[in-house]
Amino acid sequence: MDIEIRRLTPELAEDYVHFFDVTPHAEGEGDPKCYCVLWRSDDTYTGDNDHWYPTREERRARALQYVKDGKIQGYLAYCGGEIVGWCSATAECQRGYEHIRSYWGIGKHEPGVKIKSIFCFAIAPGMRRKGVATGLVERICRDAAADGFDFVEAYADGKRKDAGGESRGYLAMYETCGFSRYTEGRGKNGRGRVVMRKALKEATE
Repeated sequence: MDIEIRRLTPELAEDYVHFFDVTPHAEGEGDPKCYCVLWRSDDTYTGDNDHWYPTREERRARALQYVKDGKIQGYLAYCGGEIVGWCSATAECQRGYEHIRSYWGIGKHEPGVKIKSIFCFAIAPGMRRKGVATGLVERICRDAAADGFDFVEAYADGKRKDAGGESRGYLAMYETCGFSRYTEGRGKNGRGRVVMRKALKEATE
């Protein structure tokens, strides 16, 4: 299967929102049409309650503009000219990073450590479990190493290798990509949480 991974650019904004128009975000989560608008650059947050926009129409419009402005970052997977997958990956969403770690009861940011965070996946239903997410993660790690990051970090639910869910990514996938368990905690709902991390410095030295 020929999968092409592209970094999200402003020119792909219309492709990006169309993918969310027609693709369920994850099995078992209904169809919220989130447009992955939550994981965006910190400078787009102007108040305490604007992390999530209440209607699908507003989320779409905001996402379209944020992508055009470079405020949503990540990678798209294409197959046969169509988008079949998305991964949110950025170092500019410190609010999201701190929210996850606080909500999950897991550590705090280490000053001076440069981390690229993988926040979320959306894979087209017919393309799940076919290596699309793995391809996205591998590309993210290569680019992050080239960009001088110390680590790529991901946030998975549960402790089993098959845990994590479609939107967070599975533990077994991260391990296949060279990640290891960095730290673990329990969320406010009592479920196990795992921070997966891959060191990149060895790959660049």
